[in-house]
Amino acid sequence: MTKVDISKLSYQELKDLMEQAENEVENRKEQAIKDLRGEFDQKLHDAGFSIRELYPEIFKFSGTTSVSSPKAKQSITPKYRNPDNHDETWTGRGRVIAWVLRVAEEKGVSVEDIKNDPEYLNPEHPNYDAHKAEH
Repeated sequence: MTKVDISKLSYQELKDLMEQAENEVENRKEQAIKDLRGEFDQKLHDAGFSIRELYPEIFKFSGTTSVSSPKAKQSITPKYRNPDNHDETWTGRGRVIAWVLRVAEEKGVSVEDIKNDPEYLNPEHPNYDAHKAEH
């Protein structure tokens, strides 16, 4: 690597050089992450695995909740239901829960796509017809 003689640069020139170097380091870091992610995703795909299968501990549901009582949590009728497993429901509020993330990943769609797909609406929700009409 060629050394640059910075001893003759002015204070302002040094500051500008540092800013340029910091920007370049950040750009290269972002590109390296993007490249690694692409390689990693391809290797996972080729091996037939998902990121969830490789790192289940990251996606494990902790079971903790900020709701003080189970009754408070049950008072909201879930707006969404997994058509493949009717026991899996989601109110559509708060953090996106595991089955929604899993379905989105499996189908290659976003959570927003699932929320906008009438197939996932819960027919037991009091506003089911209104919600279905929106989609």
